[in-house]
Amino acid sequence: NMHKDLLQAWNENQRVQALKIAIQCSKLLCDTSVIKFYPSKFILITEILDTFGRLVFDRLRGRSIIYDSINAVPIPLPEDFKAEDVTPTARETCRNWFYKIASIRELLPRIYVEMALINCYRFLSNDTFASIVKRIGVMLNGLGNPLVATYARAYLARKGREVGCYHNDYLLSMFYAHIDTYKGLMTETVHGVPRLEDIAKKSELPMAEYLDLYTPALEWQLQCIGHDANQELLDIILQKYKETDNALILDHILASFQPSFISPRAIDFANLIKEANETYFPKYKLYRTLGANLVISAPPANLRRQILNEIWGVVTKFEDPVHYMNVVEVFIEFPAKHCSLNELNIMLGDVLKHIKENHEYSNFQEELKNVALKILENQSHFTKIFTMDNFMPVVDLLYGEVQIKVNRAILESFCKDMSPTTDPVLINVMFEVGKVVHDSINSLSFDDEIRQIADLLSVFIKKINYGMDLEKQLNFYVECRRAFGNLDAVKQSLVIVAVGLAMKTHQVVKGRHTKRTAAFVRACIAFCFITIPSMDNVFSRLYLYLLTGQSALINQCVPQSEALFEAMIGLIEEVPEYLEVNSQVISASEQLLNFVSSLASELIVVPGHPTEGPLFLVKALLQVLEDRNWERETITRSQINLKIISLLCAIVQDELPFHINKIESNDVLYRGDPAYQQEVQDVIDSLLKLILENLSELEKSSDASSKRLRAKLALELFHSTIVFSQLNTNSCAIAAKAFKIAKTHKETATAAANCMRYLSCLPTNEEESEGESMVDQLRAACA
Repeated sequence: NMHKDLLQAWNENQRVQALKIAIQCSKLLCDTSVIKFYPSKFILITEILDTFGRLVFDRLRGRSIIYDSINAVPIPLPEDFKAEDVTPTARETCRNWFYKIASIRELLPRIYVEMALINCYRFLSNDTFASIVKRIGVMLNGLGNPLVATYARAYLARKGREVGCYHNDYLLSMFYAHIDTYKGLMTETVHGVPRLEDIAKKSELPMAEYLDLYTPALEWQLQCIGHDANQELLDIILQKYKETDNALILDHILASFQPSFISPRAIDFANLIKEANETYFPKYKLYRTLGANLVISAPPANLRRQILNEIWGVVTKFEDPVHYMNVVEVFIEFPAKHCSLNELNIMLGDVLKHIKENHEYSNFQEELKNVALKILENQSHFTKIFTMDNFMPVVDLLYGEVQIKVNRAILESFCKDMSPTTDPVLINVMFEVGKVVHDSINSLSFDDEIRQIADLLSVFIKKINYGMDLEKQLNFYVECRRAFGNLDAVKQSLVIVAVGLAMKTHQVVKGRHTKRTAAFVRACIAFCFITIPSMDNVFSRLYLYLLTGQSALINQCVPQSEALFEAMIGLIEEVPEYLEVNSQVISASEQLLNFVSSLASELIVVPGHPTEGPLFLVKALLQVLEDRNWERETITRSQINLKIISLLCAIVQDELPFHINKIESNDVLYRGDPAYQQEVQDVIDSLLKLILENLSELEKSSDASSKRLRAKLALELFHSTIVFSQLNTNSCAIAAKAFKIAKTHKETATAAANCMRYLSCLPTNEEESEGESMVDQLRAACA
């Protein structure tokens, strides 16, 4: 409210009232009755004072605007203005403000308001801030309450830096004043106790808690001193510190100076910590702060072991496990980052010895988690971590959410390096880690979290390599399927690597399978055949069936490949009409078309069945497509039929476009068989009939999109006819009709013209009888 009142009074041109509010705020800093909240009160009130100072400065600057004598354009003061640039009116107004401040009777409000307006001295003179802050610093020595004086010095340190006073003379004098005040109050006694303890007692606070109230202000002063400091200045500060035994000040020194100054002198600081009086401030916090410096800036290599031995020789004797673990939580990063694995392992062993007694580890789950995470973060080679026999025992002490987080971090660290892993011990450990991470997934887990875990486990599976022991590799995949069976992405990866295992076997034997290798390949295919149905995503299952079927054919497992293709074709019935992708519902037709296209290319080389006929898979596919409910006024089914027509045109040739080694396809099994050729032609005719019916249906529709779809389908039919079919009277008629439809729509006209140019390049068949060839007839019909 006081902040709002200040702004309101200023906006209403009530300058005196605004000054009174600033003075009232400053007086509140004299009140230490609720001493626990003094640091918070200091922040709130100095924010108001800063606002007041900014308002006065902006007003003075506004009164320094001059106007161009010709154009009457206002020219404001530049940012780096000098006192000579200020107008007499602004200078006189500035003096009036400082006269008003000087007339404030109470010392503390007078000092605080002057500090708030310290930047306004720029309107009176140049380069006088050094003497001003020095003068105010001396005035602060007159404050009777040490806590009030310390926070006033902190405010002066901040305002001094705002006006460019980066020298340390006034900061050092204020620090010396604090030390001298502390010494005096600890030396002078009241009723047999030091005066400072008496002040804390009257405040109804323990001495340690009372001294902790000084922390924000004193730490800020030391940070200002330590900024861009040098070793000589650090020596001066330490020398002054030695005049007192206040360990809190030593902690502020360690936290305020640059780690690059602290680390080379870590042994000296360790000795200071040993000698420090921990009556009011515990030593373990000093070691924790020192450890933070050693982590950030590495000490010289020749001193690291000595520093570690010197400090840990003291820390390991801590009887209180809370103090011990507070140091370990920070200090563990020093050996993890800058020392050898042996030294890190020894420290972990010491940690285990301390926390295993009386099951203390249950009270330090968070600290142990941080220890494990820091080791993982600072070790670039994951496998080296497992050369330490004390790391996993530390991890084994964790449970609950902490255990899950650490195990996930271990898995992430393991997966960063994509090189294969062959160590059976490491594989077993990581398998157990993966199980913990996998089992952490529940119904409340976010999709993104599930995806991340699945990706990690997939990478883990792909990293494991048993070399030429392929059976052991397959057994590992079986164990992974059992352990990680809740994640489709992991099962997909398992199918892919199992297929890769079958292909690796094929490569090793160079396609000449023995009884043993053929049985192993069948085992790999059976593994995939069992795994795929347990997945949810229908298209993932379809493509994995296709991949496995291809692998089975290549490895001469024809019965297995037939079973896979039959399962795949049967699964098409389960493809829904619509899919949800990225929270959007889309038609599944496009994906189904793409899949059937991939399937058709593979069915070219699949041999026919001795009892069910040469086209048993094609007929099964057509039956599934016929039973499916298709959307009206769409062309997806006709597009699929065109893909199947392309397949049939390929398999009826005397020699197929490609072959699989040691697999006799239909071009060998049914070469020259007129019944086979007639059967293929009958299927093609039935499919063409369906396509022409679809074109007629679209023609009757009044929807504009149907016209576009009809032209698109006609173009694809024309293209398929001139590329795949043998031109005769019927095919030429169909092609000509399709071309005329395609060229009527602007989206397909260009493509139709390109097809026509292709047709013009086709050679005339020399075997045709004299007269106009079929190509010429088609060109004429399309013209």
